[in-house]
Amino acid sequence: MLRERSLLLQRLLFGVDLALVALAWVLAWAVRFEVLTPPEWVPLARYLGFLPFVLAVWGGVLLVSGLYQTRRAQRLTLVVWSVARAVGLGLVVSLGALFFYRAFSFSRLHVVLFAGIASALLVGLRVGVFAVLRRGRQQGRNVRRVLIVGAGKAGQRLARAFRHYPWMGFEVIGFLDDRAEVAAEPDALYPEPPDPPRLLGTIDDVGAVLDRHGEAVDMVYAALPLSAADKIQAVAEACTRHTAHLCLVPDLFGLDLLLNSRVSDVDGLPVIHLIDEAPFDARHLVKRAADVVFSAAALVVLAPLLAAIAGAVKLSSPGPVLYRQRRMGLNGQTFDILKFRSMPTDAEAASGPVWSTHGESRATTAGAFLRRTSLDELPQFWNVLRGDMSVVGPRPERPALIERFRDQVPGYMLRHKTKAGITGWAQVHGWRGDTSLAKRIEYDLWYVQNWSLGLDAKIVLMTVWRGFVHPNAH
Repeated sequence: MLRERSLLLQRLLFGVDLALVALAWVLAWAVRFEVLTPPEWVPLARYLGFLPFVLAVWGGVLLVSGLYQTRRAQRLTLVVWSVARAVGLGLVVSLGALFFYRAFSFSRLHVVLFAGIASALLVGLRVGVFAVLRRGRQQGRNVRRVLIVGAGKAGQRLARAFRHYPWMGFEVIGFLDDRAEVAAEPDALYPEPPDPPRLLGTIDDVGAVLDRHGEAVDMVYAALPLSAADKIQAVAEACTRHTAHLCLVPDLFGLDLLLNSRVSDVDGLPVIHLIDEAPFDARHLVKRAADVVFSAAALVVLAPLLAAIAGAVKLSSPGPVLYRQRRMGLNGQTFDILKFRSMPTDAEAASGPVWSTHGESRATTAGAFLRRTSLDELPQFWNVLRGDMSVVGPRPERPALIERFRDQVPGYMLRHKTKAGITGWAQVHGWRGDTSLAKRIEYDLWYVQNWSLGLDAKIVLMTVWRGFVHPNAH
């Protein structure tokens, strides 16, 4: 019954959307030619003659946009974003058609007003529907009953999420697990005290439980580890004999190192990404723009200081002012990092690539000062402009040292899933120079997993506030 009602509501929503698009087309005409003062008045009939084509275009766009898929667990912000994408696509197609329509010239202001009014109406409708459904589900109406197979951390987090967000309209009737007793798993995402899962039987009892509850079970969530493929197959076979939907929630908590995990598809085949770089989105464009602006401004403002440092380096010892060193960055790509030379040109001829240590004597007089103040890193703003680095990110390391470190510290290579930086989360917390490599990687991975534009701004401010001089810089 719930499924039939959902399908009916989806069709009704589509019909209302088309009616709102038509209303927006007429309201845009009214505002443009009745409220505002147009240079030439155009009768409504002219615009109504084009309305069937507009409805056909927008109907197709709305259908392919995914707005009518059943997504109870989707947040309102994502719904609004989906509407915005659909409106944008519909506007592009409409404008393309209007360009080739030569019967008369459509008002560009009308098209802009239409897009704005249509967006407001479609979003407003969904906000209203969302509010009504949320209130109804919180009061126990239109609820889907859920059976969770697997009472591990993933299954318990799923149940806790359903309780934490009652507007989703999911009610967990119980768990199936092969263990006789399962303790409650604490979860940092949900601070409330966890309740022990209510076990209804073992995983092999899934068919009997579905038989016993009849059509009262609407959804079955298999929250099992990937190693339990045979159990997942058995659950799927049991669900084929009933009307319950089956969803797979892989329990990946046994895998210690996950990064940017997500789900995609290849020709309809679901693909689970366990370790990946962050998907490209608008935030990355903002980050790159900020990198370019910040670095260009820094190079211009600091030009006198850079010239003075270059002169001091040249006078301190023979050799070039800048030192190029091979480093590893995003996805293992190598590049030449730029630094003011702080050592004699043959400093590593005998030792090979090594970390600088406290009290070492390899640095020149000027170089020792540059290292203590981190001023030797300033030329790396040029690396940022070139796109090799970012202002904020894990510090890049030399490939020769990486070959040693990658086997010493679990997850070391995951820091290369984002662009290297001049400053970073580890550096502003003092993990630099000859300090604990494990702690440095721990902070780097935390940054990669929790990156945001706000965090980048915080790191830049911490770098400026705490200054460039640090006891671990040498």
